[in-house]
Amino acid sequence: MHRLICCTCWLTALLLSGCINLSFRLTPEDLSVKPMVEGKDCAYAAFGFGYGTTTVEQAMANATPPIQNIRSVGINEFYLLGVYRGCLIVVGEGAPSARK
Repeated sequence: MHRLICCTCWLTALLLSGCINLSFRLTPEDLSVKPMVEGKDCAYAAFGFGYGTTTVEQAMANATPPIQNIRSVGINEFYLLGVYRGCLIVVGEGAPSARK
């Protein structure tokens, strides 16, 4: 009987939990820079155990082409049943092409 109550409580908690997606800007937008390229750097966690760190420099390098001038920096976070993904998003102008 105790096991049935425990399983019922866990199942109820699982079914009543939901997901959430948050996005917000960390810096004011620099309107003099064109929003041509977007770069992301993400970190993940599951039930309190995390993996990865996010930096603006890595997000700039992950864009194609790499970002040289930043227009804005923001965060996008997603939570679902104990799982988390947080991405640092950098928008800006990419490096000029190496070809001429």
